[in-house]
Amino acid sequence: MTKKDHAHGAKRDGPGEKEECPEGDCKAEPSEAAAEQVTLSAGDYESLRDKVAEAEALKEQLLRSAADFDNAKKRLSKEREEFVKFGQENLIRGMLPVLDNFHRVLDHAGEDSGEKNLKSLVTGVQRIFKQMQDGLQSQGLRKIDAAGQKFDPHRHEAVGYVHEEGEEDVVVDELEAGYELHGRLLRPAKVRVRMHPPSDGPSGAQSGEKQDEIT
Repeated sequence: MTKKDHAHGAKRDGPGEKEECPEGDCKAEPSEAAAEQVTLSAGDYESLRDKVAEAEALKEQLLRSAADFDNAKKRLSKEREEFVKFGQENLIRGMLPVLDNFHRVLDHAGEDSGEKNLKSLVTGVQRIFKQMQDGLQSQGLRKIDAAGQKFDPHRHEAVGYVHEEGEEDVVVDELEAGYELHGRLLRPAKVRVRMHPPSDGPSGAQSGEKQDEIT
């Protein structure tokens, strides 16, 4: 081994020494900062900047819409509470004159207990009753027809039966009035319904007797 080869080998094998590349055989490795850089044309840069601005505007619009929706929800909740609380305001206002007339009749009834005053009291109560009926009817309340009508389980509630001759399943009498509000059932009418007399039972006076009410 020549001195020149020995020297070259020492440089290659020495501890801590970086191996040198022959001239023109090695390429420099790019740094991390250089690797992360992206080169854009002026047109691409402008387009990207416009898209970022558009995204920011859309974000602001969504935030405003979310705030408006939340405010609308709170407002609707408050309006719903107000409706539940004051939904019957018109009905109550319409009944105030009826209440006033009841006060007048009762105050007048205490002045005299004679027969004339009693008739006047009855007449006053009848007028107030008519006034109340008219006021409730104007709000959509309607009394259900019952007596003499064919029994309707959707509008009548049978609480008793009458065994007698005649058309069966017809309401004989009404024990409690039923009402509908704008066509919707509020309370069924409690009625007694006609049934044919039992064929094996007595058909005399008992045939027309009203049977015990259903509990």
